[in-house]
Amino acid sequence: MSKFQHHQLTSRKQRLLQEIQQQRKSLSQCSQQWLELTQPYDKSWQTLLAFKPYIAIGSGIALIYGLRRPKKLYHWSRRMLSVLEILKIVRNALK
Repeated sequence: MSKFQHHQLTSRKQRLLQEIQQQRKSLSQCSQQWLELTQPYDKSWQTLLAFKPYIAIGSGIALIYGLRRPKKLYHWSRRMLSVLEILKIVRNALK
């Protein structure tokens, strides 16, 4: 291999290494942005998981209550859905 070819290969290797380094920087910045964007969702998910035992107990109680009084369960579920819809409308209006 001649010196010229060796020099070409060396310079090409340096360009490729610089390109890889730039890609790594870009990836690091993008991953940081991704973490910042998904942070509210992660916090919400963690909060939801913290209430998992209470949700399980509450759903069991609601099931027993629903089996004994199906009409009342139906009415309560309709009320809860309407309350959730109102909260959704208020939240969207405040944004």
